[in-house]
Amino acid sequence: MTLANGGSGYHHAYLLSTQVCVLCWARRRPRARWLVVDHRTPMPAERADQPEDRRAQILVVARRPTTRAGVGQLEIRLHDVVIASADLQLCGVDARGIVRHVQVDPAHRQRGFGTLLLDAAIARGPGYHWSTTSLNQSEDAQDFWAYQDPAEPLHLGEPHYCTHMREASGEWV
Repeated sequence: MTLANGGSGYHHAYLLSTQVCVLCWARRRPRARWLVVDHRTPMPAERADQPEDRRAQILVVARRPTTRAGVGQLEIRLHDVVIASADLQLCGVDARGIVRHVQVDPAHRQRGFGTLLLDAAIARGPGYHWSTTSLNQSEDAQDFWAYQDPAEPLHLGEPHYCTHMREASGEWV
């Protein structure tokens, strides 16, 4: 940030501080300004007794699956309200990950929250073989997936389930 004359700002709609890359902003880069995201999982008792600055953050929260290689969930919370979620299935044995569904509240679309979920999902299984279930053919979904450039290769619309994932889904008993 020092080389790019980084600075800070304020996002009035979200009531949160932002970081700005001045060089990127001058070059009209699409992601020159961003919100700071807290990747820590909140404590169960974390609510009104926390300082205001702690509650006013964007949180990425992971919900573990009930069974090994089952479907888990990632959520993005803004001011304690879920604004986006992604269902995913991971198998550590076979190093496979499947993004099953990404949902962003319509009022918060096209602001990078879906991309944040996808990046957070892939970060949970670095080096895994990643795929998605069949893709929604809506215009919003097509725009979202066309914009993605994940760090790991991602096979769109072709889920590559392993035997553990199939067992967790009840397909093989």
